[in-house]
Amino acid sequence: MKRHATIYYTSDVHGFLFPTSYGDKEVKAMGLLSCVTNFKKDSNTLIFDGGDTLQGSPMASYITAQGGELLESEPLALVYNKAGYDAVVPGNHDFNFGYERLSHYYNTLNGVCLCANVEDPRNELKLTNSQIFTLGNGLRIGVTGVVTDYVNVWENPEHIKDIQITEAFQAAKKELSILKDQCDVTVCIYHGGYECDLITGEVLSTSGENVGYRILKELDYDILLTAHQHMPVSGRNLFGTHTLQVMPNAVQYAKIDITVSEGKTLVESMICPAGDHHEAEPYATLLPLEGEVQTWLDVSIGRFKEPVLEKSKLDMAMYGSEIADFFNQIQLEYTGANISCVGLGNTPMSLPEHVTMRDLVRVYPFTNTLVVISIDEVALKKALERCAEYFTVNDGIMEISETFLNPKVEHYNYDYFAGITYEVDVREPVGSRVKEIRFEGEPLNGRSLSLCMSDYRASGTGGYEVYKTCPVLKRLGAEVPELALDYLRKHPVVEIQKKGSMVLYK
Repeated sequence: MKRHATIYYTSDVHGFLFPTSYGDKEVKAMGLLSCVTNFKKDSNTLIFDGGDTLQGSPMASYITAQGGELLESEPLALVYNKAGYDAVVPGNHDFNFGYERLSHYYNTLNGVCLCANVEDPRNELKLTNSQIFTLGNGLRIGVTGVVTDYVNVWENPEHIKDIQITEAFQAAKKELSILKDQCDVTVCIYHGGYECDLITGEVLSTSGENVGYRILKELDYDILLTAHQHMPVSGRNLFGTHTLQVMPNAVQYAKIDITVSEGKTLVESMICPAGDHHEAEPYATLLPLEGEVQTWLDVSIGRFKEPVLEKSKLDMAMYGSEIADFFNQIQLEYTGANISCVGLGNTPMSLPEHVTMRDLVRVYPFTNTLVVISIDEVALKKALERCAEYFTVNDGIMEISETFLNPKVEHYNYDYFAGITYEVDVREPVGSRVKEIRFEGEPLNGRSLSLCMSDYRASGTGGYEVYKTCPVLKRLGAEVPELALDYLRKHPVVEIQKKGSMVLYK
């Protein structure tokens, strides 16, 4: 007897409910509302989400900023409930707002919240390790969820003080041993990605942030649904497990078809675009909120002496970025550090002379806070060597290194420094390219400096493990966008200052 099941899967939605969140007011669809209208649910259908829901879009920022009744109503949960999601898994960004917000969000959802590697002594998060769904045709689908344990590395300690996040792989292994004999099909939803090339098996990262390949190779789930890396991975079978990943911001979803017959399981899948339409509800209910968001985004918050023109990512890295200079300027003012560094998003960007909230959240969508560390010359050189790794030369032409492009595009892991000048010789091997570092025009000569950066970078992620060895001098609780907003309000006309530079030799 053949029995069939269908799973719909989204991940890394980042609060993108409406298409206008992308900045194009003429687009009428796309976003989570357009994804879910494609879901055809019956008794043999399940709908899952892989996390990173509460942060990342202008609407998500607005909900958090307004708080009160708006936050209490949890508009994001409204869409998940209306669509009939059966299970969600937390992503690392869902922890950005602390225990109480996460608890309220999860308790507003109708679906089960799965995470086998989060221990919750307060027992208020409505989390469970795994769930067995018995479908209308009797098929038993055993599902567990795990989140990258690098949350422990990245997150503000205050936000996760009431929980413990354990090793993702071990949690996935334990749940499989429990589910295997009770189910016809086993599924692991992992908010994490692949540390190896899925075609060649080449190791791409050894940090432990992503262990998807290890799960595929060493465990025997029928299906592994991944997230976090923000890259499209079409469905494929590897080591006997079917796996995939969808793009972020609800531009697409996955449809997974399962057939079980005579003890054998066949899994097929397709990655589908969100489409260009949506149902009347909950669109109509949420439309007034979308109007509020657009009004908020278009409020003028400051003015620059002159606009910042768009450059390519390579030109920004080679010749400097006024947007990075602006955020370094803010970081130096609010922390009093000697020097500062900032990473920017993956897309090229510009800023008009008159700045709106839309412009601010577009160029700095992160919820980072600031950390000031004490760094000596040896450690600073190691960090700058990581930046210098961004460049490569092919046939005399400067290019961006594949290290920052595969398996995931990571322009945000190239940092722009203020307060120092340094030289980089790309003709030298990686790790030996930085030739001289100067502060206030003079060589460091062994001097230690105070360096301001985001809490994300201070965790050592992105290849900057050296920062974890540096003493922390201070932490600022305010998020960088809040500081930028305050800075713009205090300075009627902002003149962006370039403090320091990099000289590049090829």
